[in-house]
Formats: sequence, structure tokens, C-alpha cells
Amino acid sequence: MHTGKIIAMLNPKNCRFDIGSGGIPSLVSTDVAAALGMVPDGLGREILCRVWWPDGAKLTAHQLRELVDAKMRGEWARRESSMLDALLAVAQRGNRAQRTYSEAHAARWPRMVVREHEVPQLAPGYAKVRDAIITELASAGLCQACHGRGQVANDMRVSRTCKECSGEGHMRLSERSRADLCGFSWKTYREGWAGVYDWVFQACTDELHRAERLFQRALS
Repeated sequence: MHTGKIIAMLNPKNCRFDIGSGGIPSLVSTDVAAALGMVPDGLGREILCRVWWPDGAKLTAHQLRELVDAKMRGEWARRESSMLDALLAVAQRGNRAQRTYSEAHAARWPRMVVREHEVPQLAPGYAKVRDAIITELASAGLCQACHGRGQVANDMRVSRTCKECSGEGHMRLSERSRADLCGFSWKTYREGWAGVYDWVFQACTDELHRAERLFQRALS
């Protein structure tokens, strides 16, 4: 059964008195809650809840934002470290290290920390990207080819990555739609934030799929 349908069992149910109990189902909400609890705490589980159990995710919305921020800070720091290494290489090897410098410079992200009243804060652009990515992941835009699974099976029941959504389970928004979702002009998004959005979205998607696999394994 699809992950979304299973986790939906945690949602409130209407009580009906016109039918019998029908026996004991093979899977009940307590089983789902237990399996979800066996998924390690972290970004993947928070995104899993945000996508498939939004009512439950409301309780930890702040935690999800912090986890995405931490993912962005880590990657920003890695790219800045690569830039410093490239500068040292140019100082030591001159023109022979020019390609290393060019690649590191092209991969840099916009400045992450700004100072407001002498207090370091996350640059507003990163918060916009973070919120837009969470919104896109949680949208109802499931891929129609794989129905959100990220994989499709042939007649021999051999699974492969869905070509329509590249295994993401969701249809990607267009670049202009992403720019609008972030609140950036098209020029600002294309020149400064498109690479950030792509990397963070893919990282969050990978974490989501990993959490889904762990959740399904816990149920089996």
C-alpha cells in the first residue's frame, strides 16, 4: 500500500453506527504510529509527516524549518571551504589552479549570514527558499505516472525509477513558478538562487524517500 494511504490512517475518522465492526483489520492506526516512531528522528521523518500527515506535522513545523536551515548551512559551509581551498591553490600554483578556482567560484551560494543590529541572522533569501521547498514538497502535485511512489513496475514486477518525475514522486514546478513561490524576480532567482533551490530540494527529496523506505520496512 502507498505510504500516503497508510499514514492517512492516523487522521481522525468519522464514527459510523450503521455497520458492524467487520472483524479486526490487518493494519490499524497504532501499527502505523509505531512504525512512524521507528523512523529515526530527523529531516526525513519531518518531511514524511509534512507531506503525508500535515495535521501531525503542525506540531513540529518549527523543527522542520530548523532542520532544512541546518542542511543549507552545512552545504553553504562546504562550498565556502572549497572556495578557500581554491584560493590557496591559486596562490601556490598560479594559473594551473585557475580551473579549480573557476569551478569553486561558480558553485558558491549567496551570502548566508547578515548582521542586523550586530546580531548574525540567516539571510532572508534562504528562508524564502526553505519555505518554498517545503510548500512544493507538500503540494498535491503528485506525479501521475507513479502516483507519488517515485518508482514504476513493468509487467514482470521489476521496479525502476520513474522517468516522468526522476524518482521524486512529485512533478517539479517550472523554474519561473519556483521563482514566484520564493517571491523572487525571475532574474534574481535565475542568477542567484536557482542552484540553491535545486540542491536543497533534491537533498530533501532524498531524505523523504529514505524515510519512506524505513517506514515501510518497519511495517513489514
